[in-house]
Amino acid sequence: MNKSWKKGFTAVLLGSLMIQGGLPVFAADAPAVVSVPTSNYGLTQDIRAAVKSISVETTAQGLQLSAVVRLYNGGTEQNRVPEHELRLHTTDGLEYTLKPSAGNKTSLQPREVSELIYMVVIDSKDQLKVDQLSFVDVDLYTYPKKETYLLNIPVSSQVWYKTGGNFGVQSDSLAWGQAFTIPGVNSSITYTPVSMSEQTAQEGPVKVVTLLAENPGYGRETIPGFVVDAIADQKLYEGKRAQTDATALEPGEKQYLHFTIPVETGATIKNLLVATTDNFVPSVPAGTVAQPTVVSSGKLTITAPEGKQTDALPTTSYLIGTPIAFDPLTKVIDAKTQVSIVELHLHENPESGYKTAVAKFRLTNTSDVPVPMPDFQTQLTGGNGVTYSGTRQTNVSPTLDPGLSYVVSYSFNLPQTENGENLAVKVLDAKAAAPYTTTIAALQTAAQNEDPKADTFSLYPYDVKMNDYNVSYTTMVGNPITYTYKLNVDMDIKQKENVVVDANFSKLRFEIVDSQGRILGSTDASFTGSNKLISGKQTIDASNVKSDQFNYPITVNMYEVVQTPNGEAKRLLKTFQQG
Repeated sequence: MNKSWKKGFTAVLLGSLMIQGGLPVFAADAPAVVSVPTSNYGLTQDIRAAVKSISVETTAQGLQLSAVVRLYNGGTEQNRVPEHELRLHTTDGLEYTLKPSAGNKTSLQPREVSELIYMVVIDSKDQLKVDQLSFVDVDLYTYPKKETYLLNIPVSSQVWYKTGGNFGVQSDSLAWGQAFTIPGVNSSITYTPVSMSEQTAQEGPVKVVTLLAENPGYGRETIPGFVVDAIADQKLYEGKRAQTDATALEPGEKQYLHFTIPVETGATIKNLLVATTDNFVPSVPAGTVAQPTVVSSGKLTITAPEGKQTDALPTTSYLIGTPIAFDPLTKVIDAKTQVSIVELHLHENPESGYKTAVAKFRLTNTSDVPVPMPDFQTQLTGGNGVTYSGTRQTNVSPTLDPGLSYVVSYSFNLPQTENGENLAVKVLDAKAAAPYTTTIAALQTAAQNEDPKADTFSLYPYDVKMNDYNVSYTTMVGNPITYTYKLNVDMDIKQKENVVVDANFSKLRFEIVDSQGRILGSTDASFTGSNKLISGKQTIDASNVKSDQFNYPITVNMYEVVQTPNGEAKRLLKTFQQG
């Protein structure tokens, strides 16, 4: 078998060990995948070589030439990698010798695959065109020195040039959403671009690109090192992968990969560039820590989607109170945790000059063991297409106990022009691409209508009915004059079963306002604790209100108040007036 490798093979395919795999096992269930096989060549009787990447890049230090080759030991014994120099040849006859990385292996175990990395930086601004890579054995112990070319590989179609504003690769751009494998990489993992959003960081806008990675093979595979960059006009914006740990996929497993790309304000991204990355480690004296250099090589380009936002999940119609269908690959929501929006109200805050939307999420643990409270973020898109960030209530329970539901509130500050008729609520994963977010559910709905004259209203999980009310006051003569107001209410309060509330739950606030619109006093009433609101008649005090004048009529505004990290979010429930 070894001898047959040596005879006449210039492009032998060796299955998943040496070639770019791209045919999914379940081809009928998967989209067409763009895949380019890799040719490999005999370096010795047992060792074969293939080119992973070659790049020519302009850097601040000069022209950086790099190459990564993959070796495979097809023999039955450990084989030493032959002594060699790696050289790049240009179309005009020049030859450049690259330095090996200190991490390159010098021998291979049977059936072992290893990648060797080479690089050199030359002080030149010339535009080079590389057409050949050579393994050269140099015998320094003869005079004149003897050079033997062990292997010559044509590479003109595999070189990536990052020079002179040219950032493309030698192939047409893939359409957005087209599945692909990475040329030259020893992996059959397929990738599909599914979303690109623009988010804001302290330094400026950032593009967040998400690829769906899938292992269609029979064995466990590690996701290789690569990044996604963005190209706008003649400028390349470099990206980095949000997940820093090495990720492996089991057969049939799928996982999202997220890449963040800082861009300039107003930049129109035309293409995305997929580039492999490898670490070149220079040789340094003993006791010195080597600083690796990342060498990259563009492999393919993808036509960027139009607009600033392209989500993997379509926005679906949503009925308040029903379970939310999340992206099945999300790790934010446990499979046994059921989530639904139970309230979405939109109210004006006259004294603040803007509206507030409050969305209450019910989270139910359907398992038989406690699970952590899901930590997700939210966004609300108004009818005008503008998106607003949600603010979670200040404190939440750290765990969900089995068989019980918990309520978590999110508030949104909206302009007065928002009518709440055509809203989209997004549930966001804030960890996978931290500090940026990705969408795990997108829901089309509308704010719930409220009748200001109604005497029954919902503060999930409570239904409150106001049967009767009366406002009275007493005057304390002094300087200044002090008033004490008492609100006498008769209400029915019903709580839904198996829903847990604690001291973090929203409160009722009773605010007393005079005829001039001045807030004379206020008091909060809780649904929990020793002095909680109960069904029946009760008196609520707003004491020690100071006023120089006493103007009728007196108005009482009743709010639901939710504490958030950005302050209080208030929902106006009812207005009483005592003339």
